[in-house]
Amino acid sequence: MKRAAVVILFIALLAWVLPATAAEGKDDFIVLCYHDMPKEVKLDIYAVDQKSFVQQIEYLTTHGYHFISVNDVIEASEGKKTLPEKAVLLTFDDGYLSYYEFVYPLLELYGYPSLLAVETGWVDKPDPELTAPLVNWDQLKEMSKSKLVYIASHSNDIHHEVLYNPQGNTSWAAISRIYNPDTGAYESKGDYRKRIHDDLALSKKILKQKLEVDTEAMVWPYGKYNQICVEEAKALGFKLMFYLDDKMAGSDKPYAIPRYMFVDNPKMQDFIKELNADFNKPVKQRVLHTDLDLIYDPDPVKQEKNLDKFIERVFGMKVSTVYLQAFCDKDGDGSISSVYFPNRVLPMRADLFNRVVNQLSIRDIQVYAWMPMLSIALPDKEETDALRIRQFKKGKIELSTSWYPRLSPFSKEARQKLVMLYEDMAVSSKIDGVFFLDDGYLNDFEDFHPDAQKEYAKITGGEIIPYDKLSPEQKEEWTKLKTGKLIELTDEFKKAVLYYRPQALFARTLYAEVLTDPDSEEWYAQNYAESLKAYDYVVLMAYPKMEEESHSISWLNELVQDAEEYPDGIKKTVFKVQAYDWEREKWIAPKTVSSWLKRLVASGAWNVGYYPDSYILNKPDQDIIRTIMSKEDFSFKRKYSPKDIILTK
Repeated sequence: MKRAAVVILFIALLAWVLPATAAEGKDDFIVLCYHDMPKEVKLDIYAVDQKSFVQQIEYLTTHGYHFISVNDVIEASEGKKTLPEKAVLLTFDDGYLSYYEFVYPLLELYGYPSLLAVETGWVDKPDPELTAPLVNWDQLKEMSKSKLVYIASHSNDIHHEVLYNPQGNTSWAAISRIYNPDTGAYESKGDYRKRIHDDLALSKKILKQKLEVDTEAMVWPYGKYNQICVEEAKALGFKLMFYLDDKMAGSDKPYAIPRYMFVDNPKMQDFIKELNADFNKPVKQRVLHTDLDLIYDPDPVKQEKNLDKFIERVFGMKVSTVYLQAFCDKDGDGSISSVYFPNRVLPMRADLFNRVVNQLSIRDIQVYAWMPMLSIALPDKEETDALRIRQFKKGKIELSTSWYPRLSPFSKEARQKLVMLYEDMAVSSKIDGVFFLDDGYLNDFEDFHPDAQKEYAKITGGEIIPYDKLSPEQKEEWTKLKTGKLIELTDEFKKAVLYYRPQALFARTLYAEVLTDPDSEEWYAQNYAESLKAYDYVVLMAYPKMEEESHSISWLNELVQDAEEYPDGIKKTVFKVQAYDWEREKWIAPKTVSSWLKRLVASGAWNVGYYPDSYILNKPDQDIIRTIMSKEDFSFKRKYSPKDIILTK
């Protein structure tokens, strides 16, 4: 491609990408992340060639973009100055020699500032996997004297992976608890925190000794961090912290600054395509919801074979997202007494969840941990019963007889147990999100747990009377309070997960009737509109057979139409159909499942999925279901004709 065409295409791209959100507020800015800058890129997928870099700088220079410094961002975050519109911060990771030989003199010529992130442990002992030479201390010393070069920490020795599960998988050292195969134990929270603190402190100390630089910027290795990392960095005096994500940055969030990273040195037309996809990420999901119980086997050899078959199926389906069971429900009774990850609350059936998550994530498949909201059975039955939801029926308060034997969300002790479970799950697993089980409900005769009665009495004027004796106003007040209590509980779960997985998203299951009949909130303590506000996604159980809908196609169409009436209803709702008929105990014909999904999409649904899935039985049939479930092959703009949709009852 000729240079003129390249520049025109690049102009078209950046004119669309950069000002779109930068213009919305003066504190917005974009951070570009570079690595090696050779004349010609050969093996390094993160390198950008020098000619392309010059073209980018030339465009930004001539089209009103303002190059800002790290100190500008610090002052803006402290309210001391305002960043200009169309602000750009240039950052360079690892300290490649090409920065010293090419980037540094070029930016000095332009008078543009940049950040150089240095892994202090690599300067004297480079990582053997690096494909290009790094700068030495003398070169760093020279550059550190420039007002245009800001030296940041890239850690001392956590820019590598560590063993993090019994199956031999590795993960990023900065955010992973190291697994010791000799002892069969994981690194403790205290030891992990100390390891992070000592590494950051040493990096900061070395930069001070070698370069007389007291850096206040931390660039997380691999762009990965958690709240412990942030806490330790803040304690050491770091004021800015950078990670990797294709988002605009804001000076109001100095401890979570996203950066866009260039990959594969794309030609300009490919570069445009990538940036369009990255900065305007489609939120449309294709969700496979499945049970980890099918993969587990007490024989580790058989279990690994099961996993291979499962991964092969999921990867072949090309779905975008997997809702993966993190708990054990082998009896299918909804009483969860064990899980598949190490924790402090329930017995661990097998340390399997993070292994499966790892195998999916390295194949670019998003994984949401499917977790219970309330239905866990603690090892001590008496303790479980003491914490369980109560119902008030026939003049008697007793343990609830509803399908899920759940703990009361009004009980502080129950909430503490559940939060601990979520925290431990997040510690050990590289999840992208959490999917809440459909046990998050309270029917109209629940909850009369002793702790809930205190709230109930405030509504009744001090009496504990049957629910059906309440006035309409009291019923509404009690229903809203229960709905809010369940959302409040998930807020606690979210906080626990985000501490270790800051970019995690959250999806909650709702029954279809909650959408179609808002008055049903009284029966479930679920509210569709409030859930859209509280979660990244609402997963609607669009199960025609379970709901006994005789005209399934028209019913599904109506669900989508109802969702369209709410702000973000379509964008944030996942319509999940059933692949199994639990009433008749048989799998539903795959063409029927496919037709349901196609009907939803044809009606305007953005996000669809199904449950359950069996890699063992090939249910639903992969060749049939893949057409609609593949994120790569399915065109979101395709319109299906009536003949594509099977009219089933």
